[in-house]
Amino acid sequence: MDKNFYKNSLNIFSTDFSMKANLPQKDKFFTEFWKNEDIYQKLLKKNINNPRFILHDGPPYANGDIHIGHALNKVLKDIIVRYKSMSGFYSPFVPGWDTHGLPIENKIINQIETKSTLEIRQKANDFANSQILVQKKQFEKLNLLTDFSQIYQTNDPSYEAKQLKLFKKIAEKGLIYRALKPIYWSPSSQSALAEAEIEYLNHRSPSIFVAFDVKNGNNFVKSGDKIIIWTTTPWTLIANAGVAVGLNFDYVRVKVGSNFYILAEKLLQTLSSSFEWNSYEIIDTFLGKNLLNIEYFHPIFDKVCPIVSGHHVTLDAGSGLVHLAPLFGEDDYWIGRENDLEMVMHVEDDGKFNEKAGQFSGQFYDSANKSISEYLKEKQSLLKLNFITHSFPHDWRTLKPVIYRGTPQWFVSVEKIKKELETAINEIEFPEKWLKNRLTKMIIDRKDWLISRQRSWGIPLIIFYDKNKNPVLDKPEIFDHIISQVQEFGSSIWYQKTADELLPPKYQNLGWTKENDILDVWFDSGVSFLAANINNENPPFDIYLEGSDQYRGWFNSSLINSVIYFGFSPYKKLLSHGFVVDSKGNKMSKSRGNGVDPLVILNKYGCDIFRLWVANSEYYNDIVYSESIFDQNVEIYRKIRNTVRFLITNLADFEPKQYELQEVDLFIYNKIQKLKNEIIQYYDEYRFVRVVKIINNFIIEFSNFYLSIVKDILYADSKNSVKRRSIQYVFYELLLVLNIAIAPIMPTTAEEIYQFVQKSEKQTSIHLENFFKKSNFDPKSDEKWTEFFDVKDSVYQLIEQKIQSKEINRSNEIAVVLDSNSSNFLKSLDLVKLLMVAKVEFKDKISIYNLNWPKCPRCWNHFEKIQDVCDRCFEVLNENKN
Repeated sequence: MDKNFYKNSLNIFSTDFSMKANLPQKDKFFTEFWKNEDIYQKLLKKNINNPRFILHDGPPYANGDIHIGHALNKVLKDIIVRYKSMSGFYSPFVPGWDTHGLPIENKIINQIETKSTLEIRQKANDFANSQILVQKKQFEKLNLLTDFSQIYQTNDPSYEAKQLKLFKKIAEKGLIYRALKPIYWSPSSQSALAEAEIEYLNHRSPSIFVAFDVKNGNNFVKSGDKIIIWTTTPWTLIANAGVAVGLNFDYVRVKVGSNFYILAEKLLQTLSSSFEWNSYEIIDTFLGKNLLNIEYFHPIFDKVCPIVSGHHVTLDAGSGLVHLAPLFGEDDYWIGRENDLEMVMHVEDDGKFNEKAGQFSGQFYDSANKSISEYLKEKQSLLKLNFITHSFPHDWRTLKPVIYRGTPQWFVSVEKIKKELETAINEIEFPEKWLKNRLTKMIIDRKDWLISRQRSWGIPLIIFYDKNKNPVLDKPEIFDHIISQVQEFGSSIWYQKTADELLPPKYQNLGWTKENDILDVWFDSGVSFLAANINNENPPFDIYLEGSDQYRGWFNSSLINSVIYFGFSPYKKLLSHGFVVDSKGNKMSKSRGNGVDPLVILNKYGCDIFRLWVANSEYYNDIVYSESIFDQNVEIYRKIRNTVRFLITNLADFEPKQYELQEVDLFIYNKIQKLKNEIIQYYDEYRFVRVVKIINNFIIEFSNFYLSIVKDILYADSKNSVKRRSIQYVFYELLLVLNIAIAPIMPTTAEEIYQFVQKSEKQTSIHLENFFKKSNFDPKSDEKWTEFFDVKDSVYQLIEQKIQSKEINRSNEIAVVLDSNSSNFLKSLDLVKLLMVAKVEFKDKISIYNLNWPKCPRCWNHFEKIQDVCDRCFEVLNENKN
């Protein structure tokens, strides 16, 4: 008989679900579909009366194209929002943008001739808005479940007004103060910086030891002796106002030639070697307290300065005597205040010396190191000059060195609320204890928050000064009056009007002036819990998820502001992810030359592959990007897609309803229920890498075992056979589970699959379906089947040997002998089908032997006796005739 006759009688179907994904094209199609069908709003409407789950989006900076870190962050958030939404939660996702700050301001300043504050602000505002439009379009390519017409941005007047409302609250609580303090100052951006804006990089600095001449002595030190100090900032010697010693450290008076030097005893051996003192004599040893109030001559100017006590003096390096410049170091500042030392500021905003630097005026501070060192050498005060490379604070935006510099600044007193902050942290849920410790340590170690910046593009510090130059912070009606104007006109109103025009009538014409500084940009984003409109939802929000650098940034500023305003944390749970790094572990960025454009990846692979890479990463650590890792995820995707395609193809004639399951089908069905529970568990734990792993492992196991044994029944049994329908029922269950399970991670593919799913009550989109619930499953099922899989492994080893020796071509040519003492369960199974052999008998120990039985031309199985075809195929063919 014509072999095509048999082939055509088999249950072989085709499907329009293509093997090739063509994801970039399908992304466009389904993005348009979701938009046209308004799926996001339909989902919100569906869950409007359900429990809330709010993931609050931290605002990226509106400057330039999105980078791979942006894309990673947004995809992680989107996976969570999709899962929670499909699980029945009302979970709006409102993207935000941070718009103020130095990068935009510098860009505008370089583009315009005039430097008026108002023009800078207007141009910066327009630029920020244009960048939001650019980034919106780019984020849309990530298939995010959101409405990009409903966003928040920090330059919106309503946002600015709420921000200032919080500022008013801080003022009312007495937590805002102004002080002259050394703070991080960036000459490159000409502004104060907070600790969160500092990046430590290697920097080469001079290391000098200098001798100061003692003016008046005592019983231990004589006039003309020389005290030795060490510094890596020679430029600060101009502001030297004292030298600090450790009260209980031992110091020595050492004779070298005709000179007498004072230094710490513990450091004598090291320094004598460094100074190449071939011989020296210790004249006396005494405690540091005996040096107090001795005066020395300033190394540069004609004046004298005292020796004082210093709590920060150590004997780890240097000489044990520490040069003090009170406006250029925090410890120096407090010691200077305690001892009424002279406060000299000789460095201007741009880093250049003013007239207080005398002969060095006009020089840039870093360049002055050389000229000052040469001056000291000429005076024979310079004992040693070296250069060291050390970790040094840099401006995180310009990547130029910063200095400590004393200027009048505004602060929020964090010290006063540290107990409340610690209490709030204890209420936050962290995935790991060390992350809680990290945030706690940052809060405990944090100094008062420097909130003022000497820039133009930002939210103004709405503070007035009375005619005596005293700040006015105790008039809530003034704050309210300004806030109402900002709400209506935007924060630039502060610069458009005079102080009198801004003030309420009651306070006009009193000679008041207004503050010119703006608020720290971390204050801007750190009020988003209050100022952003998240569909009218209120904090605390369920989760904040950002990069690990935000422990010192957004997590930190948001926590402080919320504790001040509400008394609790703005987030219930805190998650963080690492940086994207290359295969060598280097952080990826354009500036390092190893950056990769996420839009290029999306165009090449499609969004779902990118999202799969994100989900399949241990994101709480640094995430490695490489072509080989992407190829691994492509392979996982193909396995999922090919499995789904096989399921869809073999469900072509299936009608969804309950069927009686055969034993092996029940075993697989039970495994699917267990899989569902694990998927829910790992989604709930935000461990998406485990979701991907268990799905991939299940598919491998499913393909290797179950698909291998059921194909014969699927293809060769009658369409309505009990066994075939039982298999199809399992297929259908798995198809539904996979379709739902991958939807949060791979929305395009999930939507495509959904078009092929047969359901009596289908939604418009897979994303409007409910996520499956936890299922009951038989925990003893695997144990019951252990004996079978042990037997299978033993049998297949024997079969493989026969195939390798060319004795047989396929397993269905042989007979299997099993132990007669096997369990009743094993004996009850259809082992011929499960082992894919021709015959099974129970006698002695496991063995196999060849059968020379003929092969059925329809199903290709071997039987002892057949006519034209085997009995099963004969019945099916007869049934088909009828």
